[in-house]
Amino acid sequence: MAQELKVIADFYDFMVWLIRHTEKFPRHHRYSLGLAMENRLQTILSLLLRAKYSQAKAEPLNQANLELEVLRFQLRLAKDLQVLPVKSHGFAANNMNAIGAQVGGWLKSKN
Repeated sequence: MAQELKVIADFYDFMVWLIRHTEKFPRHHRYSLGLAMENRLQTILSLLLRAKYSQAKAEPLNQANLELEVLRFQLRLAKDLQVLPVKSHGFAANNMNAIGAQVGGWLKSKN
């Protein structure tokens, strides 16, 4: 298997971690907020892969940045609704910041 871009590998690992947490949400949040978060994760992964294989990388990377920002607010909402522990939210926020910095760096390198 070819070496994956670090941002994609890091995002995939974060995606697995977060899905394992959304599976533990109470039923009424699992099928609303949890599902919305999982769908957003898949969208971000798709955008990162599109950027990897596309000549025009700016558009999918800008869209990925926007989706990451929405996911940040969804994570905050999960914490405020007390379905995601504060410690887990801190871990997620740190990972999201690192991934966002990688996406931003990738975008700057292509402009």
